[in-house]
Amino acid sequence: MPGSGQAIKLGPMILAADNITASRPSLRRALRERDGGFIADLCRRLAAAGADWLDLNPGYLSPAARAETWRFLVGTAEAACDLTLMLDAAEPAELELALGFCTRPPVLNMATAQEARLGPVLDLAAHHGLSLVAAAMTASVPASSEERLALAALIVQEAARRGISGQRLIIDPMVMPLALPGGEAQAAAVLQVLRALPQVFDPPPVRLIALSNLTTATAGARASFAAGPFLAAAWGAGLEVALLDVLDPALHKMLRLLNVFAGRGVFAPGEFV
Repeated sequence: MPGSGQAIKLGPMILAADNITASRPSLRRALRERDGGFIADLCRRLAAAGADWLDLNPGYLSPAARAETWRFLVGTAEAACDLTLMLDAAEPAELELALGFCTRPPVLNMATAQEARLGPVLDLAAHHGLSLVAAAMTASVPASSEERLALAALIVQEAARRGISGQRLIIDPMVMPLALPGGEAQAAAVLQVLRALPQVFDPPPVRLIALSNLTTATAGARASFAAGPFLAAAWGAGLEVALLDVLDPALHKMLRLLNVFAGRGVFAPGEFV
């Protein structure tokens, strides 16, 4: 079971844990109280459950609180495990601040196609030789796969101008909540983009989705049942990095089953009850 030390891997796909986020009340409390023991234990559980990367998202921070919070969070995570960290912040200046506390190369998360965010994050990644996540969106998320691919093309072009391509550029086609109006069309568009990226770009960027966006409760309806099937569909469409709840038992079952379908495991019915 998740957290018991039994790691789950799905072939070469990278599992990025989204569990260290201030949107979770327990993590928000730990950040507020500087409970390093809680966060360190969570990091170790995520590593044992199969995470390759850890997304660190302390949420909105006032300018006065940013340095100390990022110092605490990065230092605690690096001491607890040897996983690659993803620095998750909306403002390029905050990403640069957080980067200053890292002793190992992180992944920058994230840029968008907006000029104010794309250029500075690309420059930061280029200067330090880092990989980055860039979302195919501007101030809003486009509705169609064609619009997403157009924004991806802009991102790829700007990245190439700075010597960033291939494995260093990670494109997020932006999963949207399934329960929102038009959510099913958005989900289909994401899958279309995942399939198209390696056909359109050479070298192709890495493909990532944030799975939890599909089932977020803020959309006003429960759709958690859809996470596993959408993960399977995205995997079939070529997904390379899955940002998800690594401790979710239902997702673990889906990952095990996908390994069976890929010929990397033996079907044992007892694992799925």
